Amino acid sequence: MGIIKAASGALGGVLADQWREMYVCESMPQDVLAQRGTKRVNENSANTKGDENVISDGSLILVNEGQCAIVVELGKCIGVYSAPGENVFHSKRTGSVFSSGGLKGIGKQAAERIGFGGDVAVHQFVMYVDIKEKMNNPFSLSVPLSLVNKATGLEYLSTVNMSGVFSYRITDPEVYYKKICGNSTGTVTKASVQPQLVAELRSAAVAALDNLCGGGLPPSELPQHTEEICAAVSACMTEKWVSLRGFSVVSMAIESIALQAQDKQVFQEAERAKMLTQPDMAAATLMAAQADAMGAAAHNPAGAGAMMGAALFSGAQSAPQSNIFLQKDSSKPTLWRCRCGSMNTTNFCENCGQKKT
Repeated sequence: MGIIKAASGALGGVLADQWREMYVCESMPQDVLAQRGTKRVNENSANTKGDENVISDGSLILVNEGQCAIVVELGKCIGVYSAPGENVFHSKRTGSVFSSGGLKGIGKQAAERIGFGGDVAVHQFVMYVDIKEKMNNPFSLSVPLSLVNKATGLEYLSTVNMSGVFSYRITDPEVYYKKICGNSTGTVTKASVQPQLVAELRSAAVAALDNLCGGGLPPSELPQHTEEICAAVSACMTEKWVSLRGFSVVSMAIESIALQAQDKQVFQEAERAKMLTQPDMAAATLMAAQADAMGAAAHNPAGAGAMMGAALFSGAQSAPQSNIFLQKDSSKPTLWRCRCGSMNTTNFCENCGQKKT
């Protein structure tokens, strides 16, 4: 009974799989990298009982612009279709009476299936890969760098904050399928690879920034070299990604790049300290500070008096001292008041004659 059932199932399955199919894939969303193709079947189709994992010889594989179709048989890529339009699939394992298999092919396939209990001895499917540019992939990186301050000669372990967006596309679908997407049973999205891509982009950014800053570029000038940084990072990533994943970087844009606030402050303070070791610069800095202080005091009545007093005191300390502030002038008579109330300049009161006491 088992052999009869297997024979019946084998024959029925072979006959159902004789129909030629048409495989299609609708437009994939921006966040999708690949997804399984589907057989086109409508209400008027008689091809409703064929095995989902059998692609008959002579079947059509439709490829849209921006897509690539990969046919997988028993776990191995046996066909890559990148030309847009109709692509005819050929296979000796799944012959069809509507192509080159003929009736002889039906008997051969049925005999093979009986040996597998009536089940099909092949597994095939179509995987569609989106080869359009995948845009708007944000990144935000904190890149550690060892920077040398040329003004001071000191070396600092600093951090550069960098953010922006990049885009990429799958340029080698077969490599992508074999190394990333293999044996997927459904849809593959960008989220499955995004963290890895950003992490590797960070490594490339470290190398690019180290080359620039190691060559003497001050950190304050980094925003003026974003195009150079993007070119260096893109080249590094493309060289690595093409062989590993079949990806290529299309574009990269840096929105902001700068030292961390605390690192920037350290650099500025070190440069200021170095500047003050030069006499001319130190004097100019002191004069500028005094001018700023006097200007601020001028807008503050209480402060103006204090500043004026300090200026007078400073001037008095530096000016020659005159005797007029140190000695009494004896050439002028001294006024005195008598008991009678009169004011006199002689030793006797001019009103009552009383002697000065």
